[in-house]
Amino acid sequence: MWYLRYCGVFREKSALGGIRLSVCLGVLVVFMVLQSIYIFQHVHHFAMICDAIPTLVVCMVAISKFYIFVFHPAALFALIDSFKALQRRASSEDLLLFRRSGAFHAKLTKIYMTSALIVGWFYILSAIVSGISRSLAEGRVHFVAPMAFPHNYQHPLMFALTFLFNCDSIHMSIFISGSVDTCFSELATSVTIHFQLIQRRFQAVHFAARTAEDELEVVVAYHKDVLQLCLAMTNLFQYTVFYLLLLDSVLLCVIGYQFVIFMNTPRVLMLASMAFVMVLQAVIYCYHGSMMYDESLKVADAIYQSNWYKAPPAVQKRLRLCIMRAQKPIVTKGGFIKATLPTLKKVWLGH
Repeated sequence: MWYLRYCGVFREKSALGGIRLSVCLGVLVVFMVLQSIYIFQHVHHFAMICDAIPTLVVCMVAISKFYIFVFHPAALFALIDSFKALQRRASSEDLLLFRRSGAFHAKLTKIYMTSALIVGWFYILSAIVSGISRSLAEGRVHFVAPMAFPHNYQHPLMFALTFLFNCDSIHMSIFISGSVDTCFSELATSVTIHFQLIQRRFQAVHFAARTAEDELEVVVAYHKDVLQLCLAMTNLFQYTVFYLLLLDSVLLCVIGYQFVIFMNTPRVLMLASMAFVMVLQAVIYCYHGSMMYDESLKVADAIYQSNWYKAPPAVQKRLRLCIMRAQKPIVTKGGFIKATLPTLKKVWLGH
């Protein structure tokens, strides 16, 4: 949670946290505006526009994710608490699956944050090295910021403010994106595990026994609770999914063009690292979107593969309703864009 605390996100509301949250939102919005102004200032220089578009896209994606913490923090924390409460219903054997998932995502968060921070620090270090090189070549002090800005920041005070502002915005974008992405990944993995447990429980019901109806009622209630959480989860992340996948397409186009221009220069490393981080974000949502889609459909297959034919007519009628509901898959989407592996293939191969 310290990643989120840096951005002013706390489970318990506080005046200090609220101020930091507002500052973070203001910094990201101002950064986006400054990048947009820079693009309009150099509208006739396509190469310079391509320099600013990737950072603008990253900022816009971060804002779309920060939206959750600004406007729906209670909904997010309530969703996490609901998932924890649902896990408590699992047996000790089933709990091992969730614990392994938690341990895996703890490692994933470290890897994600480390790789993203390396990319951000690489931009900062490149600006410092470039500034020193230009100063030595020109025989006078020349300042270089990590990102492009529309204003003149060659005055020492202005450069210090611009540099700190730029560094702060870089770290905010990384911490926000990393926190939201790994949160979605762990919640989606939990959903997948729940659907797998539901499949096992439907197949484990002995429909010839007298207790079949009671056993079925427990499993149906479990399935209903998971579906409700899935609906809340997909609604909460719908804007993030939409803007991430849409803007990723734009970013890959621009980075592809820049690869051709800077093929034999050190800048290729910066472009490749940024492309890797952005594609990794798309992979997280599309992979888990496909997993939830597939596992939710498999519930209907699990019901059909059980010994339902031994159940009384009233129970068989109830099972038909369960199958009909299970045949409606969980779809993770934002607007007209579905977060699935076929969508990821289109985004990737389309460029």
